[in-house]
Amino acid sequence: MDGWKKIEEGVSLTQNLSFESSLETVNVMQKTLGLYAHALSLIKTTEEPKVALVRMSLVSQNLNTLSLAVDSAIMGYYIQSMILLRNVYENWLAFWYLAKFPGDAEIWLDPNRYPLKAETMRNKVEFVSHETKAKLHDFRSELNRFNHTDSIAVLSRLRKDREKTFVRSGVEFHPVELDACASSILFWSANMLIAMNSWIPKNHEDWHISYKSILDEIVEFQDKFYSSQNKARA
Repeated sequence: MDGWKKIEEGVSLTQNLSFESSLETVNVMQKTLGLYAHALSLIKTTEEPKVALVRMSLVSQNLNTLSLAVDSAIMGYYIQSMILLRNVYENWLAFWYLAKFPGDAEIWLDPNRYPLKAETMRNKVEFVSHETKAKLHDFRSELNRFNHTDSIAVLSRLRKDREKTFVRSGVEFHPVELDACASSILFWSANMLIAMNSWIPKNHEDWHISYKSILDEIVEFQDKFYSSQNKARA
């Protein structure tokens, strides 16, 4: 039990440090999810009921998953927070797939049938360009590194002390790793906000103003993060 108590103490310490040392990062993630949650209460759609139920359920499921990803990152479970994002990606794909193929909504309502593979949906959905499709393929390849056994799972656990290498247990606060997770979480949160935007009636001006503002904040956060990473590599 002493070992588990030590891990719990590490989580508590990491969580506190996340709020104390990376409050801007925490705030932008929580603010984004707050806007996302508010959107769910404002949605209006004229889609066929079954299609609307499935697409709204995918949106709702992604809110829960992204919320857990944020909490995990704040507590120091950086790799674990990234593992969650592949499901967000696939639900997002399904959301757009059903916009083009609404007749397939039944697949998601039958527990005895398996929805289409992400690759199949990606190839059938008409995105802006082939370049966009290629980027989505790259995103999935990157997310797969966190979902499947990979060197990242091992290397993230190792710590060198003088001439010896140790395996870490529990979590430790790393502001750069938190920002890296936040960048990916915010990217997929923004994708979901963009997906929901057309469902929010124009008379909800406050939401649409906040929506544009939070997208600007996300872009600013990511630009700042990638700029600092490039400087660190130089």
